[in-house]
Amino acid sequence: MYTRLLLLPMLAAPFSLTAQDSTARALTPFRRGQWATQFAIGSGFTSLGFLKFRSPTRALVFDLQLGGGHRERLIEDSTGSHFLGLDSEAFTQVRFGWRGYRGSATKVVAHYTIGVRAGFDHNAGTGLGSSVEYNTWTGGVFGDLGATYLVTPQLGLGVLGSAGLSYLSGTQRGEQQNGTVTKSRSWQIGGSAVAASLVATLFF
Repeated sequence: MYTRLLLLPMLAAPFSLTAQDSTARALTPFRRGQWATQFAIGSGFTSLGFLKFRSPTRALVFDLQLGGGHRERLIEDSTGSHFLGLDSEAFTQVRFGWRGYRGSATKVVAHYTIGVRAGFDHNAGTGLGSSVEYNTWTGGVFGDLGATYLVTPQLGLGVLGSAGLSYLSGTQRGEQQNGTVTKSRSWQIGGSAVAASLVATLFF
């Protein structure tokens, strides 16, 4: 009799676990094989990403970030407008990683992402007959933490915070007004603080 009482909870355990897993899956409306596209806008950059779900709570993430700007410096006096110089910058970054989702009883799903990234930065400036150019290549790891509100089963709006650790290798080339050219190389290991962005996701 005592042995039978011990066996009853063991026999019931698989059914209990199945029920819990079914509930967890119901709280995450995604499915294996599903695709999604995400658009992010942050401080000085925009990104386009793609997600491939491997399970209701796991997805592969591929993300491309782009950013840049251009500025011209002018001065005006009694003789008119005079060009002083210009500054331009552009960067691109590719990220690849795993994302985990956690559902809730509401339409909000929390998620985190870990992965690797690689990028290229370009900065250039001219003025007073001289010019300088910087090129930097980066590689490293990153982590994201965010939440998405499912407006509909096909549309999600959310926020995302990102941080990372990178190795940077750069070159600098400068040219003076007298024709003198200088070149240099540098490297460093650095981390990026948490950067927030707004994200819209389309699920297919």
